[in-house]
Amino acid sequence: MVADGRHAVVIGSGISGLLAARVLLGHFERVTIVDRDRFPQRPDHRGGVPQSWHVHGLLPRGAQIIYELFPGLHGELRADGAAVAWDLCRAKIVTPAGLLPLAGELDGFEDGMLFHSRFLLEWRLRQRLSADARVRFSPATEVVGLSTSRWGSASARGAVSGVRVRYRDTSAEGRGADRGSGVLDADLVVDASGRSSHAPEWIEGLGYGRVGEETVHSQLSYASRFYARPDGFPDEFSLLLINGRPPDNPRAGLVQDIENGVWHVTLGGMAGAVVPTDDEEEFLRWARELPDPRMYEAIRVARPLTPLRGWRTPSNRLRHFERLRSWPPGLIVTGDAVCALNPIYGQGMTVAAIDALALRDCLLDYDSGRRPGFEKAFQRRLARTVAGPWLAASSEDLRWPTVTMDGARPRRGTTLVRRYLDVVLRAAVEDPVLARRYFDVIGIMAPPTSLFSPAVAVRVALDAGRRVAARLTRRRTVPECPFPLTPGRLVAYRGRRP
Repeated sequence: MVADGRHAVVIGSGISGLLAARVLLGHFERVTIVDRDRFPQRPDHRGGVPQSWHVHGLLPRGAQIIYELFPGLHGELRADGAAVAWDLCRAKIVTPAGLLPLAGELDGFEDGMLFHSRFLLEWRLRQRLSADARVRFSPATEVVGLSTSRWGSASARGAVSGVRVRYRDTSAEGRGADRGSGVLDADLVVDASGRSSHAPEWIEGLGYGRVGEETVHSQLSYASRFYARPDGFPDEFSLLLINGRPPDNPRAGLVQDIENGVWHVTLGGMAGAVVPTDDEEEFLRWARELPDPRMYEAIRVARPLTPLRGWRTPSNRLRHFERLRSWPPGLIVTGDAVCALNPIYGQGMTVAAIDALALRDCLLDYDSGRRPGFEKAFQRRLARTVAGPWLAASSEDLRWPTVTMDGARPRRGTTLVRRYLDVVLRAAVEDPVLARRYFDVIGIMAPPTSLFSPAVAVRVALDAGRRVAARLTRRRTVPECPFPLTPGRLVAYRGRRP
């Protein structure tokens, strides 16, 4: 039900803000999306999203949600040239235990899985929202604070009633100079401004208390570039992911098909290892020293389309807005402003989509946000939503001895759980059924608890028994690698350089 005359303002036009705006259209008459950037007229990078130069993976659960919120988007992205895969065997995931033997179709993707850049997805979402007369984009607009009610009842005073903004001149002559300031009134303000959000300071400044945080100092470094897929290259993968192997090899890498025959490549360094960005030979050497040689064999024969671009994400953060005793009416916080995950795991866009579903459900439960307590109820629901992805990412980060964590007590049983999951993973690289179960968890199609089911435990136990029997009979089992892109297949490329 759309509430007549009601206006929502969304701070930030990233994936989280765009999805939140789509949900708000079901409950508000008008939605304004405010961003400091000016938007490109075609699918391209923009200054406020430097991370778009690096690979973004849209996990299966995130894709399902986005296609549900924007019917027909799948076909539009395909028409834009997005790569399509009809079978899971084109997703090659090399875990610390080895390659997952993935095969078969992915449920719910009868039209194929798509692989594309983040900036193409953002551009398409902006196009769809811009076509709705109820949506207004306000580019080159910086939010400098919240405006609050000064009149009415005691409970209404102090409620958020809009945002204070500063308009920027983005012309060549203006060079970012101020074009004035103003206030955008709103019945609801949604902060989706990402890691740089000022929501904790704003909330504390309004007298609602200090927001608690958990911080993981992951010390992630990564470097990326775009390549032209070589003509005649064996068409074996749309996604090739090579994970690091703690505690010995901190190198990770990802090659992903995106639109129009382009590879997007990112090399990552965990726990303080720094990927070189100023030397071509060093960059390739880093790829060659990955735990698996397949990525190096692929990119060494590809033609670079862009320079190397580096970035560092020294820490990741979970803000506990839900723990505040009271909450300012008229404000909610979502996306990376609440939970900023380590980007190496590719959860960000999918968690943003799940956040949007939490907002939709909460709006339905609280009658379009008009009932008292909607905002605090949403923050509590969102905290439950992000708890799983945060636990999974932070637990993986803490496998590295140099990674530290602030603001949280060690969880009981964490070490035991990790050891069990290591056993599951060793079994999964030889068992396609377990591989699929594991993939469903990392794709957020199933909860992590599904790996503790009796059916999984039985298959893990059987695998352990086979390993013990092989050891006792002194027979070494070497599983056949289902990944056909072997050095022998690349003999025609040997010695060639771009």
